[in-house]
Amino acid sequence: MLKAVAYARYSSENQREESISAQISAIQNYCLQKGYTLVDTYIDEAKTATTDRRPAFQKMVQDSAKGLFNIIVVHKRDRIFRDRYDAAFYKRQLKKNGVIIESVLEYLDDSPESIILESVLDGMAEYYSKNLAREVRKGMLENAKAGIHVGGRPPYGLRVNPETQKYEIDPDRYRAVQIYFESVAKGISLNKIAQILNELGYRTQEGRKFTKNSFDGWANNRKYIGEYTWDVSSSKNEDNRRNNHKNKPSEEWIVIPGAIPPIISKELFEKVNEMMKERRHKGAKMKAKVNYLLSGKVYCGHCEKPYNGCAFKSKDNYYTYYACNGKCGNRKIQKEYLEELVIKNLIETCFAPEAMRDIAQRVQELYQEKYNNIENELKPIKKELDNLNKQIDAWTYNLGKGIDNVLLPKIQEAINRKEALEYELKKALIVKAMPEIDEMKIIEVMENKKDLLFSDNDEDRKQIIQEFVDKVIVKHSDGGEFDITLNVRVFNGGGEGS
Repeated sequence: MLKAVAYARYSSENQREESISAQISAIQNYCLQKGYTLVDTYIDEAKTATTDRRPAFQKMVQDSAKGLFNIIVVHKRDRIFRDRYDAAFYKRQLKKNGVIIESVLEYLDDSPESIILESVLDGMAEYYSKNLAREVRKGMLENAKAGIHVGGRPPYGLRVNPETQKYEIDPDRYRAVQIYFESVAKGISLNKIAQILNELGYRTQEGRKFTKNSFDGWANNRKYIGEYTWDVSSSKNEDNRRNNHKNKPSEEWIVIPGAIPPIISKELFEKVNEMMKERRHKGAKMKAKVNYLLSGKVYCGHCEKPYNGCAFKSKDNYYTYYACNGKCGNRKIQKEYLEELVIKNLIETCFAPEAMRDIAQRVQELYQEKYNNIENELKPIKKELDNLNKQIDAWTYNLGKGIDNVLLPKIQEAINRKEALEYELKKALIVKAMPEIDEMKIIEVMENKKDLLFSDNDEDRKQIIQEFVDKVIVKHSDGGEFDITLNVRVFNGGGEGS
């Protein structure tokens, strides 16, 4: 019997509509119908879905490598992923561990057609998440324009007035900020500045002594000259993580001059920033991050070991390759050559007009099968609801007559089950009422994916390759050339190039 685990997430934006118990009840019923043994439950509460910093989710991914279960069951796909990059990364990791994901309300299997439909649904979930974030950001922007604190810890030397929620000078700490800027302008080292502040009795916001690392972010914090700057940090990357040390271009910042009482003059601030910029540029070396588009997809045709990305430096140049992880002697192959060959073959195999029409037709057929027949899935839910209502009425009648007080917990349990089923019924009806995903919409999605393959954005290109390519086999022939075999997920066959 297959072993399954449940994953549920409590979304703070609709607490009244959804609950953990409702999701778990629906998952339990699903496992019962499928004949799965539910061995564990993982729950994250009141966390954002656009980050992978969810403790229960992370533990579940770790446990998947231990062979404890075969299937993860969620109530709806947006409970586990709200971003296509997040989805692709973790689904690959789970697949490697022999674990698949099933949804109670979205009936997707591992067929090629399901892969495309799954991609459409992932995109819809990501749109919902980003739209929600946009609405939240709109409210925060209005507060920022009004000079109201919108979250985060105030910088050293400033504090937030609990009544007005606006910034004000911290009388016990502001002088330390002035000493820092004045000292940097004189060329005093950060170690010496830390020593001076410690001798004067100042401590960091954590209550520790100052070190040279305690001043991180001070030099370029424009709040110290009275400017309220917001939306400065760069956007989240494909892993839904934000690098707070990397900023957007200054013209994209939201700047409200005079919203905060200044601690130092603008002239001193600009002088210190210019000095710090010169320090950073001395001896700085730029190192480009190499993005291997075929990560996890390339295998050796001789020993069947994976091909890994690797780089070699010769004088001032870097050369990038894919090389066999085994010891069979199969030659390494140039990264750009292999990637462009795979993209060219993928376009000819999956994104030719006739191929896209065929894929769209098959996905549409799957959609019709899975969603237009949802009424059949609702019948057992409605039947169980009817039986529960009758049982609750009978137990309540007997309880009122004082026949059996033991019935009280049973009634409560039945009511909880009834609420879960009503929730499940409501969500299923919403799914049924969704606009149809017609063939033209699917072709449009495919066209967009094809355009991304021609783009300069390596992350987008990598996402499409990871989505459609199952395996790339590299074999060194006797004639000195490479035989490249490409297996794509949409068709049973594959393309070959050499």
